[in-house]
Amino acid sequence: MLMYKQLLANHYKEIHINSTITSLWSGCGEIVRCNLDGIDCVIKAIAVPDHINHPRISQTQFAINRKRRSYDVEYYWYQHYAQSLPAQSPALSCFNTLKNEHQRVLVFSDFECDGFAAAEKIPSHINAIIKWLAYFHAVNFQQRPLGLWPQGNYWHLDTRPDEYEKISDAVIKQKAQCFDREIRNCEYQTLIHGDAKLANFAVGITTEQALGYDFQYVGGGIGVTDLMYFLGSCLTNTELEQASDYYLAKYFDYFTQAMHEYHRGVDASIIVDKWRALWPVVWADFYRFLLGWSPNHVKINNYMQEQYQALDTY
Repeated sequence: MLMYKQLLANHYKEIHINSTITSLWSGCGEIVRCNLDGIDCVIKAIAVPDHINHPRISQTQFAINRKRRSYDVEYYWYQHYAQSLPAQSPALSCFNTLKNEHQRVLVFSDFECDGFAAAEKIPSHINAIIKWLAYFHAVNFQQRPLGLWPQGNYWHLDTRPDEYEKISDAVIKQKAQCFDREIRNCEYQTLIHGDAKLANFAVGITTEQALGYDFQYVGGGIGVTDLMYFLGSCLTNTELEQASDYYLAKYFDYFTQAMHEYHRGVDASIIVDKWRALWPVVWADFYRFLLGWSPNHVKINNYMQEQYQALDTY
């Protein structure tokens, strides 16, 4: 991956690579803390290989192309969308985007230098991220996902044909199209983050303002899809059973407040009612994906299965 240094050298005079923060998924690049022309920053250097070696799942060409497309979407997002976000749902500041035929480099500010720390599983951080999601969905309400994924997130049915074929449960396999159709045909669409897990947020140390990043799967969708995935990323089965109703209500309170700020005259209660009715559907849709991708995954729990079983009309 040091090949990206040449790409940097075409735009910066002094380049100091300080440390590698992490490698990207399955050898697709790395995230590095560095100094460019005297400015401390973090770069995301991306180069998707022709063959991906995943420890559990064999990667088809369809899957590799999906991953490559995800980085192109993120690159486009930071060029055309990120700067228009409001103060209540900011994205990690990206002050340069570089590319050649085979590589992409995103140059970010270092959120640790900006007074943020990686989000943790504590009530104040969970609340901050829920507020971020609500405002993100409100400000992007009915926005067309031009240049992004037409349907956001990485598990929706159209983007997971390989996993769909592997589902052994004939009943949920038959219902999968219904779940997908209910979500796509909802008249109240927005932009969703698409990978809204705890690990993709930072929170201000003194402000407790959430900051989002990793927009590889941003695109069209409904707000509760992001909320479902977020809560599933940080809460246990017991915590979901005890607190999901509370967090769902909190999300809708923030969303209603944000819709009043951004879309005066729109009756947010109608959208809330529709999205609330789709809460078990988005859980069932993610359950469908997991059964085809990793049927013994730790995220498959009683709460998820109860949401799926509640859809007895499908």
